[in-house]
Amino acid sequence: MKTLVFLLTFLTLFAQDKPTAARATEVLRQDVLAQAAWAMEQRPVTITDSICVRSAGGKHDFYSEGDYWWPDPDNPNGPYIQRDGVTNPDNFVAHRQAMIRLSRVVGSLASAYKITGDVKYVRQAFRHVEAWFVNPATMMNPSLEYAQAIKGRVTGRGIGIIDTVHLMEVAQGIRVMEKASAADARVLSAAKDWFRRYLKWLTTHQYGLDEMRAKNNHGTCWVMQVASFARLTGDHDVMNQCRDRFRT
Repeated sequence: MKTLVFLLTFLTLFAQDKPTAARATEVLRQDVLAQAAWAMEQRPVTITDSICVRSAGGKHDFYSEGDYWWPDPDNPNGPYIQRDGVTNPDNFVAHRQAMIRLSRVVGSLASAYKITGDVKYVRQAFRHVEAWFVNPATMMNPSLEYAQAIKGRVTGRGIGIIDTVHLMEVAQGIRVMEKASAADARVLSAAKDWFRRYLKWLTTHQYGLDEMRAKNNHGTCWVMQVASFARLTGDHDVMNQCRDRFRT
């Protein structure tokens, strides 16, 4: 569950009705704090903890594989073949899982900070932010050239951009915590720079341009992500472009 997005949406909707907002916060508190307690015990796990030999990228490049592509029984070492609607259980999913975990950790901690003001949650969240976006040994490159790869056919595809939709929760979490006294200024600046570079990649690389023009859920997810990252980095021009793209 996207705890932070839900919490902020609810509080925004009832911003003028403070008694209702207060009651809602109290109802959510137990669940939020339980998730935050879990997150406080988690060590950072980034994409550098898992490597797939089928990836054409390096240690710091996010990698995933097309869900419905399988080895060819008649040519086991050849290009994968498609089995529409049937997920290959042997596909590499470790990077996706690590990113989902990151979004859960940061979202839970930011939510707990939002309702308690306790900066211990900020300190723990920034450990994960630093590992993913700042530390040269463990960070992810701010691009997505090797997502949704298909063995023997393509090393990556634009439709893989949907895989980073989970970073929206992370970007929102950083915004919630950035003014906290425990927010490390160095980590905050470097993380914003990472999102700024990823935003540029999303809006200039051919993969990103293809997704921007998509008329389905992929196009929607492109706009959602770009708007979220532009908001974090203060890129008002890109935010306006997203508004125009959404209207069309």
